[in-house]
Amino acid sequence: MWYEILPSFFIITAGIGIPGWGLYHLHNLSLGNHFRRSMVDRWDRAAYQRDMRLTGNPYNVNGLDSLPDE
Repeated sequence: MWYEILPSFFIITAGIGIPGWGLYHLHNLSLGNHFRRSMVDRWDRAAYQRDMRLTGNPYNVNGLDSLPDE
């Protein structure tokens, strides 16, 4: 019957979903947040360093209010 496919469906779904779910929590343990910024391009590295320099946390949303008044 049609319900015989359910165990295979759950195994495949778990095999696809668990790595993404695990990385989400692994990044929280290692980086202190749930997201990872890509450092592949030079622009991404410069943006990461800029945000770290301006706010101390590169994962916060940076707007004009985060820039210091001079």
